[in-house]
Amino acid sequence: MSEPSFDERELILELFPGTDPDLLPPGEVLYYRDEDGKVHIAEEPLEMVLEPLEATPSTAPVLCEACLRQMSRASVQFFRFSVGPSGRRWRYLTLCRDTAQCNGLAEPRRLRELLRRSIISDG
Repeated sequence: MSEPSFDERELILELFPGTDPDLLPPGEVLYYRDEDGKVHIAEEPLEMVLEPLEATPSTAPVLCEACLRQMSRASVQFFRFSVGPSGRRWRYLTLCRDTAQCNGLAEPRRLRELLRRSIISDG
């Protein structure tokens, strides 16, 4: 029987759950959209799932919070994620509609900052 193995990141987060992601050893940050249209930002063992919101007409430019590009409202979509244990409060983000292109432009450090919002807000 083999003993369970843990990587460095898992051990740090287990012992110190509030550790700033910038202090953790680098891991792979996943940023993708699933078949239901939800956007996932994940870095083991943490994951944030963003729910898409309906588009609203506007001509004002908007900033994508992942790749930090200013774009037309038609090229950006609003998302939300639950804050706290009750699930009755939400935080909102704007991200590119083209998640694959945005993933190529977004820096892992920026994605970790977005992921940190869910860690800090959770509880």
